[in-house]
Amino acid sequence: MEVIGNKLCIIFRTEPQKATRSKMNPRETFFILEITEVLQRREAVSVSGEPIPFFSPAIHTDSYEYKLGIRMYLNGVENESGRYMAIFVNMMMGKFDNIEVRWPFTQRITLSILDQSGAKRHISQSMQAKPNLSAFQKPTEAISCTGCGFMKFASIEEVFS
Repeated sequence: MEVIGNKLCIIFRTEPQKATRSKMNPRETFFILEITEVLQRREAVSVSGEPIPFFSPAIHTDSYEYKLGIRMYLNGVENESGRYMAIFVNMMMGKFDNIEVRWPFTQRITLSILDQSGAKRHISQSMQAKPNLSAFQKPTEAISCTGCGFMKFASIEEVFS
């Protein structure tokens, strides 16, 4: 796997909604996020020395459905800093949360890093949203403080070698 031109490509997949409909599987939708300035983002830390996460733009699963965001620590977080890339999904307040959306969020989510070198060494991990987790409940803030994801999504070496 290699980072091409200081860019990293992340795919978020979930069950039937909007973003982009898959031609291979119309029951699946996906959102592709290209991250630029990867090397600078890996080195970014706050004044207190904490890693600064990268937040995706808001992802809408459909016109009237869920709104969520992806929070990534490209150089890891906590005990895994410098060892594993971390990725989390955070629910966000949406315009139609009180009208059209059924809470909690219960769909399967797949997060992938696409290998852009042509070797097709993509990295993917999936999770099934659990209705009892606070991360998948209706958010009470613009972006929920509680996310769900992977502290050890992929080794830094695997992603950036």
